[in-house]
Amino acid sequence: MNNLDKVVYQIYPKSFLDTTGNGIGDLKGIIDKVDYLADLGIDYVWLSPICLSPQKDNGYDIADYYTIDPMFGTNQQYQQLIELCADKEIKVVMDLVLNHVSDQHVWFQKAISGDKYYQDFFIWRDAPNELISAFKVPAWTYNEAVGKYYLHLFDASQPDLNWDNENVRQELYQMINYWIDKGVGGFRLDVIDLIGKQPDLLVKAKGENFLKYLKELANSTFKNKIFTVGECWKSSVKELEEMCNENGLTQAFHFNYQLITKKSNKWDQGQLDVAKLAEQLNIFQNQYTGEEAIVMNNHDLPRLNSFWLDDTVYHAQSSKLLISLFGILSGTLYLYQGDEIGMTNAHFDKLSQYRDVETFNYYDLDPTNPDNLAVISRISRDNARVPMQWDDSKYSGFTTGTPWIDNAFNYQTVNVKAQVDDEASILNYYKKIIDFRKQNQNLINTKLRATC
Repeated sequence: MNNLDKVVYQIYPKSFLDTTGNGIGDLKGIIDKVDYLADLGIDYVWLSPICLSPQKDNGYDIADYYTIDPMFGTNQQYQQLIELCADKEIKVVMDLVLNHVSDQHVWFQKAISGDKYYQDFFIWRDAPNELISAFKVPAWTYNEAVGKYYLHLFDASQPDLNWDNENVRQELYQMINYWIDKGVGGFRLDVIDLIGKQPDLLVKAKGENFLKYLKELANSTFKNKIFTVGECWKSSVKELEEMCNENGLTQAFHFNYQLITKKSNKWDQGQLDVAKLAEQLNIFQNQYTGEEAIVMNNHDLPRLNSFWLDDTVYHAQSSKLLISLFGILSGTLYLYQGDEIGMTNAHFDKLSQYRDVETFNYYDLDPTNPDNLAVISRISRDNARVPMQWDDSKYSGFTTGTPWIDNAFNYQTVNVKAQVDDEASILNYYKKIIDFRKQNQNLINTKLRATC
């Protein structure tokens, strides 16, 4: 399965297009834009989680793997989207969270109701250790009904699944095969490298059982059937080769390009270091033998034309520069909604404009810090989650109601309507780069790779 000439377009459904006026994007909105997606020249459309969820972490807290959340639509509409995309030779990639579930999931509800079978679906300890979650809070929460602490490597509303329990694994494999049978063309596997965690050793990612479980997962479900990409932050070339190709995944996100600015933690980051970027490009373009996942932006990152470059005076130049670089790299190109029109960071100036639980957790660590809002404005995940900018009307053509989160500051000038007929626009430049990739794969995968 060769994906080197493929382009994946990520949609954050909540913010793509609302057709009901309730301020939340929906499946009908995506269905209405299938022609737009096809015109871009993409091959896969990846939707961030749309399964039933209480939305404590914007869908990454799944309460039912088999049911599309009514806020987005129905299972029938999802099936319709799969079929409409297939007509345009586009495959739909489903976002699956296999490391944890919502505390509203029936498994956890049965566990805290005293069901011993389902208690073993999760990880419990009599006393917590010093493990800290990704959201900068203790990774253990006490449950009075069970009388023990449960592990959550993210929010307390997202209890981690116990992958050492074969019953958990088989339940997940059954669910994945259900969606394969429904015609899903690929899976993006959220924080998949956490399934091998060893919490007693304070090991969160890529524990000793990770590769074993990953291979079992692949062999039981998607291997040699459909496209997969795993979220595996800061993976090395060796680690990518161990988890990809015949070992499990088609590809894995490593994010080493985006991590070059990081200092002590996610919220402490410097400016772009071009030499470090070149170093990382050399490593992954010249040493990695598999299909690299080439990512600029996604729902967890600030927009690079704001974070690395200049999104005001040199907005168009910055946006075109990024796709000029990432668009000629060897691998599968991943675009995030709005990249193609140069969407930027939101530039919110009030805490009340944010919605992200991770952002609030950071702020609450030191609420009197005068630099908090400036840091959040630069780094918060909500920068990538604002509504798609379709036109210059109120709320950017995203909704006729009130959007669940504010628009970015520049929607009246940066939007699809303003660019679609402008031959020199960012949108049409993206189309040219995508077409160039498809027409010149030999050049991209040999000459440019060898001289990177």
